[in-house]
Amino acid sequence: MPMQWQNFLDVLGRKMRSSRLASDIALKTKINREDELMSYLATDHEIIKLISMWLDETYSKREAKSLEKATLFKLVGNREFQSKKYALSVSTYTKSAIYAPADSEDLSVAIANRSASLFYLGKYHECIKDIELATKLKYPRNLCYKLYVRAVQCYLKLGKKEYARAALHQLRLLINDDMPNAKKEALEKQLAQLSSSVSRMVDTGDDVTDITEAHSLPEISFGENPNLPSASAAVDVKYTPQKGRHVIANRDIKKGQTLLVEKPFSFVLLECDGINDLCENCCRSYGKNPTPCSGCLNTLFCDANCWDEAYSSYHRWECAGNQMGLWQQIGVAHLGLKTLLKCTTTNDSSMFNSIQQLVTCFDNLTANDLIVYGITATMLTLYLTKYTDYFKVFNIREHLVSKFTDNTFNFNNDLASESDERVYVSSLLLRHVLQLICNGHAITKLNKIASDKDKLCVEQQDRIATAIYPSASMMNHSCDPNIITSFVDQYLIVRAMKDIAAGEEVLNCYGPNFRRMSKEHRYEILKNQYGFTCRCEPCVMPEYQNFMDRFQAIKCPECGGALEEFHSYSMHCLDCGATPVVNCQNELKNAVTAFDAAQIYIELEREEEAVVKLKECLSIRRNVLYKYHQDLTATLDILGKVYAIMGRWLESISYIEHSIAAIEERYGSSSIEVANELNKLTDICIRYLQEEPNKTTKWYKNILKKTRRYLDRADEIVSFTYGPWHEICQEINEKKKTLAVILKDYDI
Repeated sequence: MPMQWQNFLDVLGRKMRSSRLASDIALKTKINREDELMSYLATDHEIIKLISMWLDETYSKREAKSLEKATLFKLVGNREFQSKKYALSVSTYTKSAIYAPADSEDLSVAIANRSASLFYLGKYHECIKDIELATKLKYPRNLCYKLYVRAVQCYLKLGKKEYARAALHQLRLLINDDMPNAKKEALEKQLAQLSSSVSRMVDTGDDVTDITEAHSLPEISFGENPNLPSASAAVDVKYTPQKGRHVIANRDIKKGQTLLVEKPFSFVLLECDGINDLCENCCRSYGKNPTPCSGCLNTLFCDANCWDEAYSSYHRWECAGNQMGLWQQIGVAHLGLKTLLKCTTTNDSSMFNSIQQLVTCFDNLTANDLIVYGITATMLTLYLTKYTDYFKVFNIREHLVSKFTDNTFNFNNDLASESDERVYVSSLLLRHVLQLICNGHAITKLNKIASDKDKLCVEQQDRIATAIYPSASMMNHSCDPNIITSFVDQYLIVRAMKDIAAGEEVLNCYGPNFRRMSKEHRYEILKNQYGFTCRCEPCVMPEYQNFMDRFQAIKCPECGGALEEFHSYSMHCLDCGATPVVNCQNELKNAVTAFDAAQIYIELEREEEAVVKLKECLSIRRNVLYKYHQDLTATLDILGKVYAIMGRWLESISYIEHSIAAIEERYGSSSIEVANELNKLTDICIRYLQEEPNKTTKWYKNILKKTRRYLDRADEIVSFTYGPWHEICQEINEKKKTLAVILKDYDI
């Protein structure tokens, strides 16, 4: 196996750190921008030779298509199909399609076979999509009649008369004198039967050209801004030397109004621990029957349209790198490459220049970091030269240089030789990589994790992709932002999290939030990655200084408030100012011992003994810890979970209710963390309401009222945070329907 890129990079980096280049960068004598660094590296023939050798070795070990594997999966799929295991055969035919070489008949056959399985599963829309794809992939003409018969049958099931007629017409064209007489007669008979069925059907008139489920996007409040694409007309981009470019409200904006609905210029999917079923081109789920790339194994699309769009705009030149396993090794540099490719192929000059004008962190990075990124950009340029036709099909002057409207951001564009072109492209590559360090945005998805053991569902935010959003990048940072972001597939939705007055700056959070990180941690991240010292309210106002300390504080014996971390058992209360001497280390150790024992009992499914230990732990922690201490909150939450496992719903509800108070204090009463707890709590409430035999007690009626209130509150928070179109809102609405059935019999 070839050496991993990061290991190889370490070797080259050590070599370059002792060179004249490192001092030139550090002293700002000769290296002050990207093209100067890349020109230097382009003349280091030893570095070029070593990178070229590494690429050759990596290419020789690439994972290519395999006709043998494709045939094997096809045969297995055929057996599953014949056994009427249609769902299994869909998956197996997909694997056959993934491994089938582009120039083989097996690719179209695998897709056609999958369409048959989908038909028998009653998935007629998906079946039609595969039929269209199989014909596009040049399915054998002598077998095409099978596809058009199946297409007519699908349209009959869907009530699409005009589409059925069109498929019948294609079927008639396939009947010719070259067919054996028996097949021709059987097909003509089948054609007559289908024609009769089509003539009797009633057309619903609905369009079926877009058969994939589309998620709706919210409308931008106040209309779209003519000067800031995808943004609201209620905001303007301003510039000052102190703040750089930033976004200002030009009118009063109300909480919840939508300020941005932006499609990324480019994005790349991240490797996930769980199942990643996302289209490489649009970030939507491709479901059970994706469209595979015909060149590489692990690139899947939701349909042929996404495949075509991706191939023409970027994937044609990143496909070989996928086979080589490059993109998993180079991190954010993959998105830098994709951004370059999209810049090369885009016809949108305004968007091109918006990308070029995004700030980089060139001046804030160390010489060592710049060398590492420069070597990576050199490697990517060599990759484009050796394993793609990028430099052959594109005139660099026409497709890149001529698009610049502001030469402030352009490089030396003489381009007298091929070497000049490569330095120019590598300079742009380095710029895009450095831009992403400052402007890259994680696309996240809220996933619901169900646990049969806990009888609970928990939501968690998963990072699924990294993207570049030019308009959203105009917003400055605050550790206490006044906007909130969410996603619909690849689209970034920005909404006001609080009222924003005219003239007030619109502020995003780059990650460090005062409710989740200490000031010291926030300072370190912002300084190292973005190169600035934050001066937002949580960073400068005294009342915020000890915010995070409260959730790790001892209880004040004087007032019950939060005691700061002690030194030689001398402490200071953040609430009453008392300075008591407190020594509770033994009690806290006993609490940890009881908590750890409870965890073991839970694993052994000995819930009664786990409860005893958890209550012992809870008693100690309530006595010595501040009421919102994170360990106290965790104890309450786990007790609620254990009682849920035991089916003791009322106890479970009580403990989770108590934990919510601490979550509100830390994350805010309208935070998604509170909504997640409420969603979990209402799952338990509904189970209690459905399973409790005595439905006349005051306890039962009380839970009925609480459940309705909790669901309304969770719905309000999730609708505000993610929009009413989000799937979590749909789940809450389903619970509301379940509750409504129960409430029919009560005057509440």
